[in-house]
Amino acid sequence: MSTSEDRALRAEGEIGRFNSFFPILPRLGNRWAASRPWEGRTIALNLHLTTITGNLVREMALGGGTFVLSAANPATTDPGTVEFIRNQGVSVYTGGDGEDRHLQALGHNPDFLVDVGFDLIGTLLDKRPAQAAKVRGAVEVTRSGITRLRERAAKARIPFPVVNINDGRLKKAVENRHGVGEAFWQAVCRLTGMHLAGRRVAVFGYGPVGKGLAIYGRAAGMLVDVVELDPVRRLFAHYDGFGTPTVEEAVARAQIAVTATGVSRVITADVVAKARDGLVLANAGHGGDEIALETIQQAAQREDQVADHVIRYHLEGGPRVTVLGGGHPLNIVLNSGSPEPVLLHYAVLGLTLDWMAKATLPAGEQPVPDDIEAAAAALALEALEVPSA
Repeated sequence: MSTSEDRALRAEGEIGRFNSFFPILPRLGNRWAASRPWEGRTIALNLHLTTITGNLVREMALGGGTFVLSAANPATTDPGTVEFIRNQGVSVYTGGDGEDRHLQALGHNPDFLVDVGFDLIGTLLDKRPAQAAKVRGAVEVTRSGITRLRERAAKARIPFPVVNINDGRLKKAVENRHGVGEAFWQAVCRLTGMHLAGRRVAVFGYGPVGKGLAIYGRAAGMLVDVVELDPVRRLFAHYDGFGTPTVEEAVARAQIAVTATGVSRVITADVVAKARDGLVLANAGHGGDEIALETIQQAAQREDQVADHVIRYHLEGGPRVTVLGGGHPLNIVLNSGSPEPVLLHYAVLGLTLDWMAKATLPAGEQPVPDDIEAAAAALALEALEVPSA
C-alpha cells in the first residue's frame, strides 16, 4: 500500500519530468524568487488539484506571501498532489473533512483570489461579504466562471477587480483547442481501449473546447457531428466540414457523445432514451453537471462497473449507456495529455497576479492585458527552444 509520502514523491517526479521538456514555470519561479511580488500578501486559489497545479504553487511560493488552496472538484483532486503541496508548507482544503473547502480557504483572509467556476469568489460574496473590502483583486480562469461573474454583476456591483484570463488569446487558442482537444481523446482511449478511427462522435458545443474536440477527433479518423444551438457557431461548424444534425439525430447515430457547452444538464435520460445501443458519454466542460447523471441512474434497471471511471447503465426499455469519469471533465480526472497548454495558461495566471500586486485597478471585470499574454508566449517559445523570428 502506498503511503502519502510515496504519493507525494510520485507527484514530484511527474512535475520534474514535464519541467525537463517545458520549463516555463521554473523560469518564472526564479524571477519571482528575486522580485518577491507577493511578500506580505495572502493568495487563495480554487483550482483542480493536479500535478500541474502543484508545479504552479511551488514556483509561485518562491515569490513570498502565503498561499492557500481549495479543491475545485473532488473528482479532479490527485491525493499525491495534495500531499506534495502540503509538503511545501501550503494549506490545502479538499472538503474531505466535511467542511466547506471554500470557506476554509477564505478563513485565511486572502488579499487575492484565483478561481475556476466563480465558486470561491461567489462564496465570499454570498457568505463572507465583509471580507470583500480586504480583497485587492481576483482572477477567473474559466468560461463558466466568467458567465457567473457577469450574471452576478448584472444584479449587483462586484466590489473588487476580477481579471478575465479565459477570454485572452492564449486560453482559447492553445489550452482549450489543443490542450483539451488532444488530452480528452487520449483519456477516452486509456479508459476504454477503443480505437477511435471509424467511430462516430457527437460533440455538444462548438466553442473553443468543442472546436478542439471536433478537430482532434477528425484527425484521429473519427466521424464527427457537432450539436450546436447557436446559429453562428453552427454555421462555423458547417463550414469547418462537420455535420450539424439535431440533438435527436446526433444521439441516434453516435457511438460517443461528449459535452463541451458550459451548460448544466445538456444530456439527460430522456435525451439518450433512443440512443444507439452502447453509447459512450463523457464530458469535457469545466463542471460535472453537463451530463445529468442522476436521471440516467434513475432510469437504469442495472449498472455495471466496467473499470475505474467506467460505468455502464442498462436503461429500462432502452439502450446501454456507458458514462466515463462520472460526468466530470475527463481529461482532468485522468490528468491526461501534454501539460504544456495548461502550463502556458498558468504562466499567464502567475504573470497576471504579479502585475496585480503592483497595479491599482477599478472594480469589476477586467481583461487580461495583451502585454502579459505576449510575455507568456515569449517565455513559452523560449522554453520550447523555438528560434526567434
